[in-house]
Amino acid sequence: MFGLFKGQAAPLPSVVAPELGARLHRETAFPALPPALPKAAYDHCKPTRVAGTLPQARFVEADTNEHGVAAWRIAPHDGVPPLALVNVSGLHPHVELWELGSDAAPSFVRQRDLRIDAGQQTWGVSRALDAACVPGGRLVVGMAYADPLTRHALYLYDLRANAFRKLGDAVRDSSTGLPGRLFQTWPVAPDGALVLWHSGEIRLKAEVYVRERDHFMLFSPRHPQGLEVLALGLDDGNVERWAMVGRTLWLETVDARDVARPRTFVWSIDLAGVL
Repeated sequence: MFGLFKGQAAPLPSVVAPELGARLHRETAFPALPPALPKAAYDHCKPTRVAGTLPQARFVEADTNEHGVAAWRIAPHDGVPPLALVNVSGLHPHVELWELGSDAAPSFVRQRDLRIDAGQQTWGVSRALDAACVPGGRLVVGMAYADPLTRHALYLYDLRANAFRKLGDAVRDSSTGLPGRLFQTWPVAPDGALVLWHSGEIRLKAEVYVRERDHFMLFSPRHPQGLEVLALGLDDGNVERWAMVGRTLWLETVDARDVARPRTFVWSIDLAGVL
C-alpha cells in the first residue's frame, strides 16, 4: 500500500454508469428496516455436496459425515437440462460441469467441455468458491486458481451457450465473515439481480486490508450480460451494509485507511433509470 505513508495517496473516486442518469447522494442514516427481498424467479441454483468419483458420484447432505466436495445444482429451465458444477479433488483439483439425467433422480450423464478462461491452461489448480444464478439463464461463479500464485476472479457462465466471460479480478469479501465468498447477490426484482464484488487491496498492517473498489453489476432482461451501475472507490468507503428500498440502492461504507480515525458514510443512488 505504502503510498499512504510515502506522499499523497492516489485518488480512488467512484464511477457511476451514465445509463443511470443519477449520482451518489450523501445521506444521514441507513434505512432502519430495509424491506423484505422479492422472490427471485431466476434462482435455480442450490449449493450441495458430491461424494464419490464422477460420473458414479452421488449428492449427499451437507451435514452428513460422508467425505464430499462442494458443488452447485442448477435446476432445468428454458430448455437447459439440470446441471451440476462440481469441485473435483485429487492430485489436480479442478472444476467440472455435468449434465444430469433428471432433477428428480440426478445421475451424472454427460460432462460439458469447460473453457473458463483463455489462460486456463496455465492454471495449476482451480476451484469454485461460490456460484449463484442470475437472470437470463446465467451463472455467476467465483473462482480461485493458481497461476502460479493464488488468484481470484469472477466469471459469468451462459448455461445455454456453454460459454464463460470474465467479469473481473476479485478479492475476498471479508465483510460477510465467510472466507469462501467472492461476491454477494441481491434480488432487486423477480427478474433482476445486483451482484457485488470487490477488487484491489491496500495493506494497512499485518492481516488488515482495505479494498480499492466495490463493484455493483445489474443483471436483468435489459442487461443479460450485466451492467456495472456503480464502481465505488475507496474515497467513498468500502461497503459494510447495502440494501434496496424500492428502486434506490443504499450503502453504508467506511474508509479505514486512517486506522485511528476511520471515515464513515451513508450513500443512496437511484437505479430507476436501468430497472
